[in-house]
Amino acid sequence: MVVINQALADRFFPNQDPVGHRVASNRAPDRPGESPHLTWLSIVGVVVNTPSRSLGEAAALPLLYMPMSIARGPDTPILTGPEIAVMSYVVRSTALPLGLLPAVRRAIDGVDSSLAMALVRTLQDVVDAASAQMAFTMVLIALAGSVALLLGMIGIYGVMSYIVTVRTSEIGIRLALGADPRAVRRMIVRQGSVTAVAGATAGVAAALAGGRLIESLLYGVSPHDPAIVVMTTAMLLAVALTACWLPARRASKMSPLEALRSD
Repeated sequence: MVVINQALADRFFPNQDPVGHRVASNRAPDRPGESPHLTWLSIVGVVVNTPSRSLGEAAALPLLYMPMSIARGPDTPILTGPEIAVMSYVVRSTALPLGLLPAVRRAIDGVDSSLAMALVRTLQDVVDAASAQMAFTMVLIALAGSVALLLGMIGIYGVMSYIVTVRTSEIGIRLALGADPRAVRRMIVRQGSVTAVAGATAGVAAALAGGRLIESLLYGVSPHDPAIVVMTTAMLLAVALTACWLPARRASKMSPLEALRSD
């Protein structure tokens, strides 16, 4: 009896229940030229796919799980399953991993004192090694994104501030005609807000469309994280509004004559 994963079920038993079907374990022939020995095994269950090569693998590897009772070893070469001369064991505990080594060694000695224990590491080490290249790529993407965000904030502030500054003479004329300085500031901020919101909308649409390009580099994280999109958009809008408010505030505090001369 064996258990298969969903990837193997989808490949060899599409659109059907694989439980009850049989698969053949193909052992190599004992002598060259002979036919291989086929041992038929019944499928008794299907389990979810588990990453076996990397955390973000595009396609899961079809896997078949056999009980240890049919595994082969140095003293039992005629059985069906895989070779168990070298096996990996997982120890789960709330204690520190390195402090478990003496207890694990004693447990192994209780079974067979001649068995060697090698390559002891934590599951965190395994995960870190499997995701090292992905983590390095994500660090580069994070740095590039941070620099892009900083340059965007500087660019938005500079452009919006310049647009308001060149309207200083217009602000002076409005003040000379009796306009309320607070009303002038609100008008400048409102007009700048319309431009900023339009740009933010276009930017969010482009980000959502381009998120698919980095989806293969992510594991357990959506490329369209609402919190990140909202936070980034809010930051850029705040910068744009500040860039409108400060020059408008300075200009509205100037006398109409000074504002007209600034052109």
